[in-house]
Formats: sequence, structure tokens, C-alpha cells
Amino acid sequence: MTAWVIAIGRMLGLGSFAGIRPSLTLAVIGVVGYFDWGVETNPTFSWLNYWWVIGIFVTLAILESTFDKISKLDRLQDRLIMPYRLVMGGVAGAATIPLGWKGVVVGAAVGAGAAWFAQYTKHLSRPKSVPSEAVVALISAAEDLGAFLGSVLVLAVPYAGYACVGVTGFIYWRVRDRRRVKYKRMRRAAIVRPALQRPAAGSDTPAGASEPPAEGLSDVPAHEAEVPVADADRGEDGG
Repeated sequence: MTAWVIAIGRMLGLGSFAGIRPSLTLAVIGVVGYFDWGVETNPTFSWLNYWWVIGIFVTLAILESTFDKISKLDRLQDRLIMPYRLVMGGVAGAATIPLGWKGVVVGAAVGAGAAWFAQYTKHLSRPKSVPSEAVVALISAAEDLGAFLGSVLVLAVPYAGYACVGVTGFIYWRVRDRRRVKYKRMRRAAIVRPALQRPAAGSDTPAGASEPPAEGLSDVPAHEAEVPVADADRGEDGG
């Protein structure tokens, strides 16, 4: 039972980091396996320990990181290489699990699922517009460092994988909660403002003249208040 608890923690952790930086995570697994630094690679994935495979993953990791630091390409890259992230997440989840074919199957499934969740949360939390390209570069550099150090930590301490999923879940919840509040305010403003702009019967307010906003709506910018109700319901989840 303890072996499975340790294995699942490693599946979740490595799968999560593969969802953010798949090639970097696989390169770390390959290097650790090649030098035999306390973690053995599953025989099914022994090809990860070859130097030429490690070199390919390092090259791909550099390309991923480079494109991820360009604000106009980071979201496009997320969509285009989603299948690659899922496959590499499955490989990362199963590569170091010494529990026979059951370990390989479970590791691939759990790793792919963790990779999808981490990638989706990353995509959801990335700002759509930034004041400077340096902001995206700094966020991406933090993800590079986090994926590298996190992969090493999970390989050394498999229980850390549970913490990785917990942090990802917390970030997801926070982003969704903030957006839910934002769009609820926008939806309420879009419904109430037209009613405030109609003059009451017998009033001296000329037609078409706007009245002061109702209390509690003064903090809603005009460009947000005019968002159609249907768009406000849909939100930004679609990227």
C-alpha cells in the first residue's frame, strides 16, 4: 500500500510539471536515470536514459521556453501542443513507477490527467494583456525554474507530488472565483444601467440624458458595464 501511495504522488507531481514544461520534465527524468541518482527508470521507458534522447528533450525545452516568453505566441503554443503535453504527462507519470504493467497503465492515466489540469490552470491564469513583454518573460522564467526544481524535488521526495496538485487546485479555485465575481458585477451593471438611463414619466430629464449611476455601480468602468449579458455569462474560460 505504501508503495502505491509513493507511486501516485510521483505520478501526480511529474505529470503536473509535464503539463507546464513537458520536454524539460522528461529531460530531468532522463538525466536522473542515466546517472542513477537514486531513481530507476521503468524498463518500458529505458529509452529516456539515452543521451541523444536527453539532447532532443533539452532542445525542445529551449524552444518551448522561448516561444512561451512571447506574449502573442504563448497562448497559441498552449493550444497547439496540448496533445504533446498530455502524452508526455503520461510518459512522465509512468516512467519511474516500478509496479509492473499496472504501474505503467495507472501512471500514464494519472500523469496525463495531472498534465491536463496543470496546463489548463496555467492557460487560465495567464493574463491576456500585459503592460510589457517583460511581464510574460518573468512569468515564463518562473515556470521554467518551478518545473525544473519541482521535477527534481518530486523524484527525490515523491510525497511532494500531492502538494503540487494542491497548489494547482488552489490557483484554479482562486482564478475561477475572481472571474465569477467580476462577471457577476458586469452582468448586473449591464442589466441595471439601461433602466437608469430611461427618464421616469413626468420627469424633467430630457430624453437620452443619462442620470447618475446607482449606488454601488460607480466603480464599474463604462467599457465593462456595456458587455452583453450573454458574453458576461460565458466568461473568459475559452481562452
